[in-house]
Amino acid sequence: MRAGKLTAAKSPRNVPSWQSLRFVAAMAFYGVLLTTVLSGKVAAQLYDGLDAHPPRWSLDTSDCDARVIEHKHLADGGIDRRACETLTFTAGHGTEAILVYPIEPIQAIDGLTARVSVMSASVGARIGFRIRYPYTRDAETRRPLSTIVYGAAYDDPGAFRSIGVGAIEKPLRLKTIAVRQQHGSKADLSDPYVDAVVINAFSGAGKSSLRIDELFVDSMIPLGKSGHVSRVRDEADFLKEQASKSSSNRVTPGDEFGGGFAPLLPARRSPFPAGKVTKILQHNGEPLLWVRSLGFDGVLLSNPPTAEILREAVQARMMIYAPPPTAPDPSLQALLEPIAAWYVGSGVALDRSRVDQTAITTKRLRGFPPRWQRPIVAAPVETWQRYSPLVDAMIDDLPLRVRGMTAGEEIAEMISTLAAINGRIHTAVGVASMPPESALTQTNAIARMIGAPPPDSFRWHSMWLQVMRSLETTPEAILYRSSRSLASGSEFDSQRAMALSYVNRMVAMLAPWVSGARPAPPMRVVGAPFRCGRLQIDETQLLIATSIALRGSEVLSGDGNSMEILLSPEDATKNAWRLTHFAAERLTPETTPTGARLQIVSPDAAEIIVLSSDPSVGGKLAASAAKFAQQAGLDRWQLTTDLVRRTRQDWTAATAARATKAAPPTDLISAAMRTLNDAEPVYRAGDVAVALRMARRADAWGLRSQWQLAEALMPDWPHPTSSPPMACSAGPIQIAWQPLFQDDEGWGRNRLTTGSLDRKDVFGEDRWVFGQRQNAAANSDVQMITRGVFSGGGALRASVVPTSDDPLPGGYEGTIVQIASPSVRIPAGKAIRIDAMVRTLGFGDPHQGLLVYDTTGGQELGVLVRGQSDWTPVRLYRQTVGEQEVKVMFELIGGGEATIDEVRLQLWEPKSKPFVPLRPIAERTETSVMQR
Repeated sequence: MRAGKLTAAKSPRNVPSWQSLRFVAAMAFYGVLLTTVLSGKVAAQLYDGLDAHPPRWSLDTSDCDARVIEHKHLADGGIDRRACETLTFTAGHGTEAILVYPIEPIQAIDGLTARVSVMSASVGARIGFRIRYPYTRDAETRRPLSTIVYGAAYDDPGAFRSIGVGAIEKPLRLKTIAVRQQHGSKADLSDPYVDAVVINAFSGAGKSSLRIDELFVDSMIPLGKSGHVSRVRDEADFLKEQASKSSSNRVTPGDEFGGGFAPLLPARRSPFPAGKVTKILQHNGEPLLWVRSLGFDGVLLSNPPTAEILREAVQARMMIYAPPPTAPDPSLQALLEPIAAWYVGSGVALDRSRVDQTAITTKRLRGFPPRWQRPIVAAPVETWQRYSPLVDAMIDDLPLRVRGMTAGEEIAEMISTLAAINGRIHTAVGVASMPPESALTQTNAIARMIGAPPPDSFRWHSMWLQVMRSLETTPEAILYRSSRSLASGSEFDSQRAMALSYVNRMVAMLAPWVSGARPAPPMRVVGAPFRCGRLQIDETQLLIATSIALRGSEVLSGDGNSMEILLSPEDATKNAWRLTHFAAERLTPETTPTGARLQIVSPDAAEIIVLSSDPSVGGKLAASAAKFAQQAGLDRWQLTTDLVRRTRQDWTAATAARATKAAPPTDLISAAMRTLNDAEPVYRAGDVAVALRMARRADAWGLRSQWQLAEALMPDWPHPTSSPPMACSAGPIQIAWQPLFQDDEGWGRNRLTTGSLDRKDVFGEDRWVFGQRQNAAANSDVQMITRGVFSGGGALRASVVPTSDDPLPGGYEGTIVQIASPSVRIPAGKAIRIDAMVRTLGFGDPHQGLLVYDTTGGQELGVLVRGQSDWTPVRLYRQTVGEQEVKVMFELIGGGEATIDEVRLQLWEPKSKPFVPLRPIAERTETSVMQR
């Protein structure tokens, strides 16, 4: 039995032949090969077909004065007639024209490889990896030192060829030795990482063109991932090592690295790059590459940075402004390069009560290891003089646009804030990039309650004008405040993103003439209602004219009128250019007996004009404008198209719903639509200047139509009135909510039993209360009066009197008295109307007056009343989101006197219609037939 089994086991029929083994091996080999070929793009850890907008590659550095002429996608110019990137540039004599493709920071290991397909008419293009040394900064660029490890070179002119790079550890060691010889032994070159794939596109002097397609990167190990053995040395060990050097090379405090390169943080260094206006977005989870495509340079985080956001920032080349961590995290040490500054006071109001706590925080940050030290930024709401010694830069948040401050008042308040610190620190401005959050919350609640669509429009012109006016104070940066993500996908946020992109392009175009300029007295303007600020830099003047036809966040441009800027005799002979359409258009001043004038017919909401006695400035202006014209034209065209379409729909809905008796401005809307239709061929042909000119004309007619619609939907105007849908430009919601504005009988009884303010005992627990801020600069008083009341036997009078000849400030710092009504519990989903009769005296300085608001909408939605010596009705419409206690609030801002009477809080409680008995139609028909 055993022998039989053995014989069977060795039978030839069960042993594979050599031919069958060869066949199986061949099939397996070809199967693996086929799988590799078919899945090459999928197997790559990073694959980019380079066929999607925007172009990914960019010119970084060169030693040959390289300048990009054209950078775009070719629809069928790549491999297999697919799309690819093409870049054309001119170069002088040299050796390098470095194109970069940023990637997230990854470890520099031998297994890391990259390959890309290129085609050129000349040989010589080489691929490589850019290596960063995170702990040593270049003295000129202020960025970490870098070097390039090259791979293969392109050697087949006129055809696509793949060039690659890999096995970089040995070349990197040689490069590191060279860098150390250049910068000395003190240079800390530990923890190098790869942050970009590069191509040295230099192939000789002259004009060159390069097509780039299909980038593959494999074996990417991000910094900070588990399994990575960090070579980061402890800071104390590093300093101890440096201290052991000879005394001539010993590191002194504040100059840890000495020698020919910069320390990580000189004292009081600016957190904003020099020579530009840095544009920062308050971050809400948006992809940083996309944020950069909107023209932003950095983001402000709400929490300390993580490894993920830092890697993303390195790849997107974005600066990070963030709250500091409680303690340094060694795992993040190699990723700190994008952090431009620590932001203190996130989520709180930095008033006088938080100065001591801020001092403790900044002292702790100054004690961080040198690699973790950064400039410190804060945004105080008052007492700038006490905060300025603690931080390196401060942000001045501009007033909310719904407050209705004039352009001159905004500028005056900014100037007074800058005067308080006397130029001792770096400054930036904060601008709201959306309506108040409370307005959006209430508008969405109203929409859900009545079944209307959510808000889908954004009044971006008022934000644009606020940004343009802020440039008159030459800020180093602009922070766009935002509480919602621009990448949410809603139409509202899409419009915000386009508007921010357009405004950022205009700021970037003007940045060379704003940075380093000094403010000058404004120019005189006659004709259209405009204000013209002026900046002076050498022999060049930058004029920024903005419309002052404002109503809250609504704006009118100079449609149909002419704006005349009066020039002095010295300026009459200068060259003039207009940059409004992202092109340097020559203007000819008209001579007058007193000098000259510049006339602009039908000006845009913001006009940009440059005067200079140097004719060469025109070429610089044209070059600066051309960089941003294409994207700005796309954004403005789409914004105008949306505005005109929405205006027509809103007027149609208002007329159909009989929400207004006013006739729609059919002529204006038709003219706007006709202009856009006529301009579409020009727009598609790429003539940006002409398309922008025609788009702004249609935009002006759309703005005027929206202005008229708002007047028709707000019957309480011109009295101070607040309605959340109107604050959000939500026309359809306001139309559906219109019965609340037209039917007084639908409002119930007054829920404030002491709202008449006729009794002397209105103050007390669970009644009216008031608070007075302790301020040595002012005396305040709150009392009941019986004379000069509006109705009944009493009223409430509050006054604030300065104790010196110096005027009181406005805004948050100028708030002295706060008065609150008794609370009223309101169920969820209820519409509220709050009424009060007020009159004011004084309050003559910017951002001063009587602020009337409620605890549902908050101060953001408050109405600022001033200059009303007669009794004036104030009305607030609100919507409760959940069950809550509601109070009516009054705040006195600045020096003046306010009298308050007849405060009412009512709920929308329409009476049900009387029942009309009805019978079925069929029954009625049978009865009539029987009667016949």
